[in-house]
Amino acid sequence: MRNKLENNSSETRKKIFDCAQRLFSQRGYERTSLSDIAKYAGLTRGAIYWHFKDKKDLLVELVEYLENEKFALKKLLDAANPKEKNPLAVLKKCIYSMVEDDIKQYFNSALMSMIISIVNGSLGEGNVREKLMKFIEKRKNNIIEVLKNCVQQGQLPPNLMIDAAAEHLLAFFVGYIHQARIEYVPYMSQHFEFIIDLEFETIKKLTFEE
Repeated sequence: MRNKLENNSSETRKKIFDCAQRLFSQRGYERTSLSDIAKYAGLTRGAIYWHFKDKKDLLVELVEYLENEKFALKKLLDAANPKEKNPLAVLKKCIYSMVEDDIKQYFNSALMSMIISIVNGSLGEGNVREKLMKFIEKRKNNIIEVLKNCVQQGQLPPNLMIDAAAEHLLAFFVGYIHQARIEYVPYMSQHFEFIIDLEFETIKKLTFEE
């Protein structure tokens, strides 16, 4: 009985996410209400509120859901596990997924444009941006934990400036996403693994003086 309820809850959340993604993409954040999403999903407003506190909460969880679905972010969490003996390879595998066609389509989607506008402060209320920034900070902390494990496993220098290395990687991701959005990454797409190796060679130089 419990498994059936959990499955139904998971299916309902997925239905809500799918409908929210479509409506946010078509109408934008401000012109989409929870009532719209409920109607589109064939649910009551109460069912939406059972799963999400408000529209801001739904948006942030939608972004996390899409990242987990498209980037296999569970692997990123696995790479932070001290039991993982080759965390650098796992991290690189997560990054390699950025050149896959469906990921590039996501980068170019109307939903991504909406998210970028909110983060830039040109769309939505300030507390929506704050929630998204907390999510981005959470992702940075995930990367920091992976880098710490890479140091622990001897794959990165013991005196690595971990915060600086994490920010370097995030800056690379943002730059790549921007280039992918204007479809100007032909060389990078063809030689992505080589470029990522170069990025990590640069990261290895971000060390404290001994």
